[in-house]
Amino acid sequence: MGSGEFQPWAGPAEIAAISVAHGDGSVAILATASAPEGEAVFQRWNEQGLRHYESLRIPARVLAVRDREDAQDPETARSVRAASLVFFSGGNPSYLRATLVDTRLFSAIEELLAAGGVYGGCSAGAMVAGAQLPGGRGLARFAWGQGLSLVEGHIFGVHWDAPMMLPFRTVLSGRVPPDFQFLGIGEDTSIFSAAEGWLVSGKGAVEQRHEGRRQRYTAAETIPY
Repeated sequence: MGSGEFQPWAGPAEIAAISVAHGDGSVAILATASAPEGEAVFQRWNEQGLRHYESLRIPARVLAVRDREDAQDPETARSVRAASLVFFSGGNPSYLRATLVDTRLFSAIEELLAAGGVYGGCSAGAMVAGAQLPGGRGLARFAWGQGLSLVEGHIFGVHWDAPMMLPFRTVLSGRVPPDFQFLGIGEDTSIFSAAEGWLVSGKGAVEQRHEGRRQRYTAAETIPY
């Protein structure tokens, strides 16, 4: 998701994802990326997540992972492996990546995906799903090209249609090597990995840049892999 996690617009895509996912039908909510903003912000995202999934009648639980010590907790890892969807809300992508890499929690996420579960993320949570580029550089707190390689060959941009992104769009997408696919996801917009490609849903659009081509996709359209 480019932005807008835990809002009504996101529900249909999440229901569709869980309906085809391995696991117990539940969502594991992680607001880890917001931890540097303080406990009140961290708890607010957790509460919003619980209310959102309750409204969808999807069982959900909060995994209170604030730092690398929490990410090494064996019980947290077990909880992730049991879920159908693990969802990371927004915040600081550089902090999120540093918290997850080489931990029990990250290994559990990889096991969940291998078993047929789903990874979901918004803003920071979406950015870190992408590939790690050699020599990838950050821009302010944004870990551009420094993902966790959950989706190889892809780099994800977020808030792509927001005014704050306009000065950076050409520079950022220009840093992506031609053999990688770049997807700039608009606000209140999501993509879901289906058999034919990335299925777009939500209110905005997704910009694809790949091998010198540039194309725009909106809700119900599919972006080829």
